[in-house]
Amino acid sequence: MCGDGKALGFRFGIPLFGKWVWELKDHIDVTFMNLFDVNLLPKLEIGGERGSETETGGKKSYDTKQYDAYEAGEKRPSASSAAADLLRTDDDVDYLHNWNIIKEMVQDGDYRRDVLAEARMKLA
Repeated sequence: MCGDGKALGFRFGIPLFGKWVWELKDHIDVTFMNLFDVNLLPKLEIGGERGSETETGGKKSYDTKQYDAYEAGEKRPSASSAAADLLRTDDDVDYLHNWNIIKEMVQDGDYRRDVLAEARMKLA
């Protein structure tokens, strides 16, 4: 992370740079640190089951969706568009869009291979 609100990162062997990389890193860091914020922990019933929370006397599971398996969100961009988006360095990049591309690449090896091939051609 740089003092100018931009960051440099590497994922899958390609360089990522810009404001969006800083925003993504900040988002990941804040989300992680929130796991340790006592004010964000669920209220537990004394003597209740471990891993459950009380809501009007009943038991409700913790919200663990951030740990669950990846679910596809927005429509997947083509490999060429994804590579172009990941390599953008301007300030108008939506970090969540690029994070979704990275998550798609983690989940789908063929897509990852295609995006990386496009990125390498653009970097050459």
